[in-house]
Amino acid sequence: MLKELFDNKKFIFIFTFIVEFIFYYIFEFIEIGGSYIIPDIGLAPIFGLMFGPAGALGQACASFTWQLYEGYNIFCAGSDFFIMFFISIFTYKLWYSTFKRDEITSPRFDSLYNLLKFVIIILVSSVVYWAFINIFLEVYSPFYVIYPLTTPLSVLSYILDMFNFSLIYGLLLISVFNILEIPLKTPKKWFSFIDIDYSYFTPIFVIMLIYALLTANSLDNDMFDMIFFIITIVAALLFCLNKLDSSIIKDKIVNYSIVEEIILIFLFILAITFFALFDDLSIFTYAFLKDFNTGYLIMITLFYGIILFIVVSAIHLYFVEDNITNPLYGLIDAIRRYGKEDQEDIEVKFKSKFNKQLNGTDDMSMLVKSFVSLNQNIESNLYQIEKTTAEKEKIETEFKIASNIQSNMLKTNFDEFSEGQQFEIYGFMNPAREVGGDFYDFFRIDDDNIAFLIGDVSGKGVPATLFMVKTMYLIRNHSKFSFKPNELYENVNNSISQRNKGDLFVTSLFGKLNLRDGKLTFVNAGHNQPLVRRNSSGDDFDYFDVEPNFVLGIMEEMPYEEQELELNPGDIVFLYTDGITEANNDYQGFYGEDRLKETINKYKDESLETIVEKIKSDIYDFCNSEEQFDDMTMLIIKYGGENNG
Repeated sequence: MLKELFDNKKFIFIFTFIVEFIFYYIFEFIEIGGSYIIPDIGLAPIFGLMFGPAGALGQACASFTWQLYEGYNIFCAGSDFFIMFFISIFTYKLWYSTFKRDEITSPRFDSLYNLLKFVIIILVSSVVYWAFINIFLEVYSPFYVIYPLTTPLSVLSYILDMFNFSLIYGLLLISVFNILEIPLKTPKKWFSFIDIDYSYFTPIFVIMLIYALLTANSLDNDMFDMIFFIITIVAALLFCLNKLDSSIIKDKIVNYSIVEEIILIFLFILAITFFALFDDLSIFTYAFLKDFNTGYLIMITLFYGIILFIVVSAIHLYFVEDNITNPLYGLIDAIRRYGKEDQEDIEVKFKSKFNKQLNGTDDMSMLVKSFVSLNQNIESNLYQIEKTTAEKEKIETEFKIASNIQSNMLKTNFDEFSEGQQFEIYGFMNPAREVGGDFYDFFRIDDDNIAFLIGDVSGKGVPATLFMVKTMYLIRNHSKFSFKPNELYENVNNSISQRNKGDLFVTSLFGKLNLRDGKLTFVNAGHNQPLVRRNSSGDDFDYFDVEPNFVLGIMEEMPYEEQELELNPGDIVFLYTDGITEANNDYQGFYGEDRLKETINKYKDESLETIVEKIKSDIYDFCNSEEQFDDMTMLIIKYGGENNG
């Protein structure tokens, strides 16, 4: 709620007006503290610094109202209004237009730089405040009823009052607002046609100070006084209306940091210590300035106490920044820039900035060294990741090439092979990985006979693919010399068993179809039973009971028996690997032989390609896009009879 209230300019005006009015009543009307102690004038710079023009206007209007209430004429009250408003805006603009860094934040005491900047700005504002009072008095002497500058001591008291109490109010109020995360007013767009470099105002104000110093307390009201009065008014108006660059102002709420907490705790302890020793400091002051007014002695004591307070604070903050905050913020900055800049440049800057910590043994040094060690580990891991990624990409490329080679080895010229012949054939193979161990093949033995086969190598990936290539080559090669399927597989088994160090094996079914009489001679080396459909009786597909022989590649000199099946025109033989029946749905079950038989019979009257595609689609639906761990292969042959085509 406080954030919303202090974001409203009307509320800020009312708040600053009421606070200033209350302070006027306590310290002016009741005269608490005596004539030399005027705490309320310390609010003008702070309200301007914290709330900008709205705060400055609220404080100045309260001052103007009170002067009228006490019976001062309109010129005196108006002059006081002008001076207080100008000092508020002057402090506000000094913060955002001087001592510039890469970016300027609203006032906060999170560094030695900001604390010293605050002290210097308050000191400058206090001196300028005195100079304005003196210049106004030179033109209009009755103004002394508000500011009775009749002695050098009273002149100095206004500077000390504003400096002392502005520092006290500023340290307290700004810290409280930052702790409560109430945003202070920062300049947005400063709408003005006046755009003068603020450095040009410096010599003007310096001349004004010198003139005020030279003419202090003369009250002669000559022509030069009027000239300097006009110059002062014009310079003040131009300064207040001058455009303010807000491009480098960081306008966002920053959480109260641990650094500010350390600083605030130290300042709080130091303040308590100072007030506890205030009586002793007053006695020390009285020993040297016995003839001075008591209120003035209090102001002097408060002044050099604050100076001592600032010096001790500055030394402490320097130590904290050098040993804690700067290394900590440096680490945060290095982490933010990590990965955005060249790593070598970051390391060079890091070693230069943290040279002390890299050679130290304290806690912060250990933290910095731990970060360096972490960075080195990250760099090493990134290098390994890049290396592994490059190797992986290389392997993936090689796998793609191998996959293309394997795909090219499996024939897909089904129509071309069976065009004008007494048969039809169609096949499909989908590896579980980039390359697989399943295969199918078909080729013509002579004018009257064709061969077809399907196989499944144990294992997956590259080893299975290489073993598959070897098996396909041996079957094709031996088929040129062995016309009987059983002799062919006996020779192939002996060949691949001889150097099978990987203990791989192959399940396979080889068929030799005579196109003239439909005689199918086949040998089964431990493979799945085929599905056969007899077209003459209009039967469904059913599993053909085939006596399996031993798998290929395990043991030499194994006998292989062949079997025969008479095919009639329109009969279909469907071969498949176990990746079809063992396709699984998230380990909830296998596709199975029963579902395969049911699905193929749904589409038994369709073309061979349609039958294979429907089975494939049904398997994918069953698996629900789950990754499969076995290759899936199908081969289907339809015998057309001797007179077909």
